[in-house]
Amino acid sequence: MHIGISITPFGHHPAAWRENGSPDTMDFKHLAAQVKKAEDGALDFAFFADRLGRRPIDDLSPQAVPFEPTTLVAALATVARKIGLIATAATSQHEPYNLARRFASLDTISKGRAGWNLVISPETVAREEEYIDVVSGLWDSWEDDAFVYDKASGRFFVPGKMHVLNHAGAHFKVRGPLNVNRSPQGKPLISQLLTGDTLDIAARSAELIFIGARSPDEARALVADITQRLGRHARMRSDVRILANVVPYIAGTAGEAREIRDRLDALPAAGEKPAGLEVFGSPIGTADRLQDWSETFGIDGFMILPPLVTESTHAFIDGVIPELSKRGMFRNAYMGSTLREHLGLRRPPHPASRSAGASR
Repeated sequence: MHIGISITPFGHHPAAWRENGSPDTMDFKHLAAQVKKAEDGALDFAFFADRLGRRPIDDLSPQAVPFEPTTLVAALATVARKIGLIATAATSQHEPYNLARRFASLDTISKGRAGWNLVISPETVAREEEYIDVVSGLWDSWEDDAFVYDKASGRFFVPGKMHVLNHAGAHFKVRGPLNVNRSPQGKPLISQLLTGDTLDIAARSAELIFIGARSPDEARALVADITQRLGRHARMRSDVRILANVVPYIAGTAGEAREIRDRLDALPAAGEKPAGLEVFGSPIGTADRLQDWSETFGIDGFMILPPLVTESTHAFIDGVIPELSKRGMFRNAYMGSTLREHLGLRRPPHPASRSAGASR
């Protein structure tokens, strides 16, 4: 089972800030402490959403992280040394070259632990597909052994192992190459939240897919749909991880857990509840439900959306994770060092190495 966590200052319930909000909760140290806690539990990754620069006066969105996600991840990579770090960025707000460079830099800084959570404009599918192809192509600018640092001959890199993209398409013209080395995990991982508008793009390009279902039936339908579409794009199911969003309310009993939700619901607050499966129960009961869902939905794990920080985060990591580990459902410690290794995904080979192998 794979498990990640979505990091917010207060929690994912829209009223969480009214229960425990303070200026300190918006501080970097508070967010870093959450990530370190997740790392203590050996979670696969910490996820950072974005409001994409929109903050209307009637929707302050206290769930949003108060930093630009890629900048935040760069800082967190120097504090948390093992957990994966996934940052959100929209194709409508960044030029392909600049985005490719930023995430390649994050992947190098974090030693192969970075992921790009892709946000697209569903109205312009052809542009989005071309955008992703450009970014992915730029990430292949350098072969793994391109930089030799040969002081004796004065050769810094092998020119033949540098690849100029020279892309000229309907929407973008990008020469390249990228001026960032290839990272330990080959290239940053691409993730995407599944919606009706993003099914085809996710099936074509995402390696980590999040399902924001609000009911078990909806989750099953989305898993079946995305699995079918992966086949249409000739992609192996084993090359993709599908995680369902879960909002866990954890206490001594299921009744006490529901009281936490009811208490938060009673606090007036703007904003919708997060899209995810709600679960109420003790740590053991929560582990039971996650195990059942993982087996019946055909998914690879879960992204946890703690409704209340830090209470829900600690209850899950200190209570549910040890129970899942005891059952052999989750790791006790990190076995690898990159985000792809955490998720059991292969390291993508450079296209040149595939070509060389085919010619031999």
